[in-house]
Amino acid sequence: MRTGKATYWQLTSLQAFWPGVQVLVGDVAAANLTHREFFYVWKKYGVLPERYLLDHQMLHPTEKYYPLRPELAESTFYLYQATKDPWYMEVGESIMDSLNLYTKVEGGFASIRDVTTMELEDHQHSFFLSETCKYLYLLYDDSFLDNRTYIFTTEGHPLPVMSSWHERLPQAYVPSNWTYIKNEDQAKLVSPMSMRVCPATTLDNRQGQQRVESACHIPDARVDHRCSNDEECGVDSTNCRRRSCSMAGYCGQWFYM
Repeated sequence: MRTGKATYWQLTSLQAFWPGVQVLVGDVAAANLTHREFFYVWKKYGVLPERYLLDHQMLHPTEKYYPLRPELAESTFYLYQATKDPWYMEVGESIMDSLNLYTKVEGGFASIRDVTTMELEDHQHSFFLSETCKYLYLLYDDSFLDNRTYIFTTEGHPLPVMSSWHERLPQAYVPSNWTYIKNEDQAKLVSPMSMRVCPATTLDNRQGQQRVESACHIPDARVDHRCSNDEECGVDSTNCRRRSCSMAGYCGQWFYM
């Protein structure tokens, strides 16, 4: 805490919520890259282990379990809502295939004790029903969200957000991630999530193109964000931090505990 030096270089199943947070603050491009890192590990083992050691590229020796956690499904749902990219539906299908193949038992689904052997435990957490199943369901049938905005609690319970609340929201409480889109006529305050855009993105509309400005943004060398080294990665538009090349070969920012 005094130096900011990384202590453990690791990826955990609970951290898979982070791409969903990146979507909600409007940084969809970074969310996509972070999500791919977690899905890379999911495909490697068939499910997402509790803890994966990045510096050794191996499982944590005592945390090899997968208790049916919902975080990856949650982030997949948010990314599909933000992009409508059908690839995220394919991710959801892969998750469901794994759950049915490895965890389905008579009367429900069981947690995995060891992802290397797929040994099961006689246990099913309640969050599997309230979150994992719910986000996977909404990924394919989001009619529940039509004409209404919801915020999901950390346990997957939907809370409606009335549009009239936004009109009464004091300026002091407008989220800092909102930005101004400028054109010749006016400067309009918008949410990146509601506009389905990230910072430093060109928008097309009936009046022509509008530009979301970012002072420090340097794009990655390749439009698909693939990389072989850190030099091929640019500077993030939201926090001006240098991006790095991950083990899966994508530019991004990685947060370690």
